[in-house]
Amino acid sequence: MTERWKGRPSFMAQNLSGKKIGIFGGSFDPIHQGHLAIAERAMAEYALDAVWFMPSGHAPHKNEGAMTPAAQRAEMTERAIAPYPGFCLSRLEVEAEETSYTYRTLSKLKEQYPDTAFYFIMGADSLDYFEQWVHPEVICEKATLLVAARDEMDEKKIEQKSAYIRTLLCPACIEPIHGGCMDVSSTRLRRELAEGVHPQMLPDAAWDYIREHGLYGCGGTK
Repeated sequence: MTERWKGRPSFMAQNLSGKKIGIFGGSFDPIHQGHLAIAERAMAEYALDAVWFMPSGHAPHKNEGAMTPAAQRAEMTERAIAPYPGFCLSRLEVEAEETSYTYRTLSKLKEQYPDTAFYFIMGADSLDYFEQWVHPEVICEKATLLVAARDEMDEKKIEQKSAYIRTLLCPACIEPIHGGCMDVSSTRLRRELAEGVHPQMLPDAAWDYIREHGLYGCGGTK
């Protein structure tokens, strides 16, 4: 595989045999404190050696024209995660020419790092329709799913849904992220930014980047 890795190449260049790596994909438009908190919880609870934040490139089911350009979302994410030990940026999906399907991403990672254990971090809202994803069986073959609760889907509902998915896709290892909830709306954050409000759920580095580049119609604080 020839993809170029950026962010924290010192860690990614290491021999990852036997390591446990979390993969946190998403649009990160913008990245917020909910993302960071869930990654921290997952890293601590499952003893992950690192979490790789992977902004989407050509995302399925999303209007790319309405999204912040991928290069800016990646740079904003990289700045926001910089203070956190073990958090790294991967541009694998940003730089890929094809649509960013999770099964493709994980297949590439396992090809490059066959002896690394991957953990795919996701929100419970995504788990709720996971069986409709493209090749969910490949995803379950390549990685353990770590699921963060949301208001509409608590840990009990996560386990019920996980049990159902296990009957469809075997083997499927699905585990909850305890004590954390990813209920921060990126849509609401973008609306507040357009209104000139500084959302408290934005990391300082992301806020500085947004102001520097005038993203989301940001006109300053009030």
